[in-house]
Amino acid sequence: MRAYDRSVGEHYARGDLLARTLEALRAAGKRADTLATRDLAPIDQLHARGREATLELARLAGIEAGMRVLDVGGGLGGPARTLASEFGCAVEVLDLTEEFCRAGAAFTTRTGLSDLVSFRHGSALEMPYPDASFDAAWTQHSSMNIADKGRLYGEIHRVLRPDGRLALHEILAGPVSPIYLPVPWARRPELNHLCPPEDVRELLE
Repeated sequence: MRAYDRSVGEHYARGDLLARTLEALRAAGKRADTLATRDLAPIDQLHARGREATLELARLAGIEAGMRVLDVGGGLGGPARTLASEFGCAVEVLDLTEEFCRAGAAFTTRTGLSDLVSFRHGSALEMPYPDASFDAAWTQHSSMNIADKGRLYGEIHRVLRPDGRLALHEILAGPVSPIYLPVPWARRPELNHLCPPEDVRELLE
């Protein structure tokens, strides 16, 4: 693993994330062995507006049953489990933080969605999938740590089928630069790679 990838993984990892989350759920009166996706929504939707934004984006993207979706930088799998439970699609989560993948898989087992949601530890810049593997690619607040966005979108394009769709909900650069740190995705300047909306639009086109 490259040094930068390791730094990003260390930024998000906590070491005891699964145990602490399950303890908090029990304290809230939830059965930690059998969970509903809504039980996890306050902590596994790692983006603005939470579950509501996930459902809204899914409807805009035309996500439907039978689709194979790649969630790029999907973290703990909150959006993936929401897509699977609400729309009936199969979702693969690709994330750089190994602890997120382990905890996300455990949560998925507890929600009974392991047949539809899977996790893979890996880089969005070197996706471990053949060409034309997915009907849709999905990103929610997952590109802020990626400097080479051209390569990111190139990899997404490669693994999408010819009529595939990209659904994205991202934090982009505003008129104030550099931003004030720390922010949720970066405590140090070298981890922050926001891009202006017009640059992202040009890359996608």
